Amino acid sequence: MQALGYKLDFSLQSLESEIDRILKTFPLNYQDAKCDLEAKLTAYIGETMCQNLNGFWSGAFYSHKSRIGNNYYFCKITIGKHDFYPSHFIGYYLSNGKKSNGTFKNIFTKTLAEWNLT
Repeated sequence: MQALGYKLDFSLQSLESEIDRILKTFPLNYQDAKCDLEAKLTAYIGETMCQNLNGFWSGAFYSHKSRIGNNYYFCKITIGKHDFYPSHFIGYYLSNGKKSNGTFKNIFTKTLAEWNLT
C-alpha cells in the first residue's frame, strides 16, 4: 500500500485519513480483489487500534480464501469493555458504497467519542 502512495504508519491519524482514501481509489476490478482488500484493511485497522488503544484481538481472523470464509462475524478488537468489528464497515462499504455507509473516519471518530477515548 505504501508503494501505491498510501501512508499506513499504524497511527490513528492514518485510520482517519487513509482508509477512506483507499476505499475510494483502490482498483477493485473483480470480487477476489474486494475480498483481499477487506482482509488487508481489517488486519490493518485492527492492529492499529490494538497498538494505539491498548486493545487486543478477541476474535479469530480468517482470510477470504479459508474454508470458513471472511471475517465478518468473527474478527473483532476488544478495547476495555467495548468490541469493534473492523470488517463490518469494510464489508458493507465494498458491497453498498459510501452513500449507504458514510465514511470510515466518521464511524471511527464517533466510536472513539462514544467510548470516551478521544
